[in-house]
Amino acid sequence: MENNLILVVDNEPELLELVEFHLMENKLRVIIADSGAAALKLLDETAFDLVILDIMMDEVDGFAVLERIREIGLEMPVILLSARHDVDSKIYGLGIGADDYVTKPFSPSELVARVLAHLRRAHKAVPIEQAISYSYGSLTLHPAAQIVYKGKQAILLSATETQLLLALMKRPNQPIAKKQLFEAGWGHAHYDENSINVYMNLLRKKIEDNPREPRYIQTVWGVGYVLAGDPG
Repeated sequence: MENNLILVVDNEPELLELVEFHLMENKLRVIIADSGAAALKLLDETAFDLVILDIMMDEVDGFAVLERIREIGLEMPVILLSARHDVDSKIYGLGIGADDYVTKPFSPSELVARVLAHLRRAHKAVPIEQAISYSYGSLTLHPAAQIVYKGKQAILLSATETQLLLALMKRPNQPIAKKQLFEAGWGHAHYDENSINVYMNLLRKKIEDNPREPRYIQTVWGVGYVLAGDPG
């Protein structure tokens, strides 16, 4: 982990200095850039293990840099920074290849924790179920990106929502007990039925045309939930 090289791109000098300090405190090597153009030049010259990239910059913004990173085939994790809190910006950024999205103001310790987590994942083999996509009807789930497409509409999911929908999409038309879904979503067996019900309602609000009359995520009374309905 100590040999990892991080590129930090932002047009705010104070923020660059703050992020650089905290990353170096965690024994990471850091190169900074104060513009999108400078970042593109560095990316052509140097191999980075992770990029922290501000969106709102003059001339060449963060989205343009990210698109270029993916166009030339670079696969390092990219964490976007932005003062934008709207969901559309998050969906767009994740949809074009970002691995994470952090809104300003943020805790430096939280950003460092996210950086370290992404570096750990980048050095591990990706489980096959996370690397592929799953489809049912008009839904296509990309677990690694935490995005489900409903037709051409990209819908951003939380990590828990992703794991719950993945569990359902791996077993379409098969009722799954709430306890099994809880273990899939939270990764432990301390079952909380209310949490399952809340998250299923959140998922329905995101993917159903009418959450009160769900087409996809249906309740199986006394058991749990099933991904069913018209798959066409």
